[in-house]
Amino acid sequence: MTVTWRTREELVLQLVTLHRQGLSSRAIARALGVSRNTVKALLAAHADARDKEHKALLEPPPRAPRASKVDAYAARVAELMARYLDITAQRIFETLREDGYLGGYTAVKKYVRRRRPPPRPAPSRVAPVYGPGKMAESDWSPYEVAFVDGHKEKIQAFAYALPFSRRKFVELYHQADLHALMDGHVRAFDRFQGAAACCTYDSQKPVVLRWEGQQPIYNPRFLAFAAHYEFRPRGVRGEPNAKPRVERGFWEVECSFFNGRSFVDLDDLRAQLARWLDAIVDQRRRHGKTPLDRFAEEREHLVPLPRHPYDTARVIYRICSIDGFVAWEGNAYAVPYDHITDFLPVRITQHELFVYGADLSCIARHELAPRGQGLKLDPAGLHPPPGRQSPVDLEMLRAAFEQMGEDAAGFFRLMSAGPARIWAHQARQILLLRERYATADLDAALRHAKSFGAFDSHALGRILAARATPRSLDEYVAEDTVRRIAKALGETRTGPRDLVEYDRLPGHPETSGAARADDKEKTPCPDGRAAAPTRPSATTSSPSDSGDTSASSA
Repeated sequence: MTVTWRTREELVLQLVTLHRQGLSSRAIARALGVSRNTVKALLAAHADARDKEHKALLEPPPRAPRASKVDAYAARVAELMARYLDITAQRIFETLREDGYLGGYTAVKKYVRRRRPPPRPAPSRVAPVYGPGKMAESDWSPYEVAFVDGHKEKIQAFAYALPFSRRKFVELYHQADLHALMDGHVRAFDRFQGAAACCTYDSQKPVVLRWEGQQPIYNPRFLAFAAHYEFRPRGVRGEPNAKPRVERGFWEVECSFFNGRSFVDLDDLRAQLARWLDAIVDQRRRHGKTPLDRFAEEREHLVPLPRHPYDTARVIYRICSIDGFVAWEGNAYAVPYDHITDFLPVRITQHELFVYGADLSCIARHELAPRGQGLKLDPAGLHPPPGRQSPVDLEMLRAAFEQMGEDAAGFFRLMSAGPARIWAHQARQILLLRERYATADLDAALRHAKSFGAFDSHALGRILAARATPRSLDEYVAEDTVRRIAKALGETRTGPRDLVEYDRLPGHPETSGAARADDKEKTPCPDGRAAAPTRPSATTSSPSDSGDTSASSA
């Protein structure tokens, strides 16, 4: 009876089954319809396979070696490779062609690859070792994150790592600027309740402005921040292994945090990042200890924190627009109408925006909106809803012109003689010129325009362009500072002293009893005492003199 089979696998299975049942090779061949040689070969292959390691990927069958055209030039190839250790296969091929080789480049390449030993792997760089609390590493890394609603954001990841305990801190920002760098350090210090004595950075501009040879020139503002927390920045360049722990930390962020997670928004991303740092990074065990175990040894060696954190907010000056808003990063934030056309200090943290008046009192506070949205934000209702009448009162316009000078006040009286619907808009546009020109120049231009009856804002702009120089914001800030100091201290100034007073100072070579007597006759005092040393009055005292006066009165 012949057993049917369709595939080789079925044939081998039936053959092995019949063989285990004790049938002879002749009987198996007759039953399966194959030759006895096939039966013997399959049984031998089966026995051999059971004694070897099984592999799912079959090895290629052995082939008989075939002669190559390069074999005739083996000695020449060996000579070239011995003389020139880094010679390429292409150069060997060109040399063999000159010697009469008729084969192709691929044969030469494979021959050289078989004869040349593989390159030895480069040894890993040894990471620098620091004691507890001695060193930290900090850097930035950009990431493009896709949120669940489909939109993508490019964010900057700030990292701060302690090499000794291997504890890490990571925070996310929209920009990798100086203020974000300082804010990231403050948050890292709060997490570790201390700071390392030194921190390594690359040549990022917030830390290193430039290099003078091998000496880094540090950013003065960052040096002030480092002095507040009493740690020393260390700028490096051309040292790829200077901060390996923080670089490795970014690899962990990519492979362990971003991989396999989805995020609703940036707040959700930050919340998941904080949980990942606490539950995963700080709990990883290495050599029998976790970073928290090693940090217990390092905590007491960290520099203690000051009583109050460093203010990492950005302070800028912005002009309040005619409709009562200050602009920042593509959005407008409401300010009371009393401050239109004024330059106002603006303090910006990572989440809020504060606007201050000229006396540095806070006049508006806003939560930061996403940059570039073109929003006008007025959550406190500083501005009334839009109506037919302009929210900027006409008396406010009159007061603004009167504050600029007599010529501006006279110009406004002539301009406001007509209907308000005609001149109110022109008055607002003229006030906006204060952003580019000094108040004195604008007052002079208004006097010139008044003499010709030119009450149009475009005419004022042409007059200023021809007669005045546009000023920068720094000039306005300096001018405003001088004005406020003069208001607080008064307009008096210390006048020059008579040189005779310095001749009467102790230790002067010409000072003698006769000279003092002569001086007494020349400059008598009401009480009859010698005039030296004459002290200035209280209204003309300088800071140094005021200290002497108080000391004498005491």
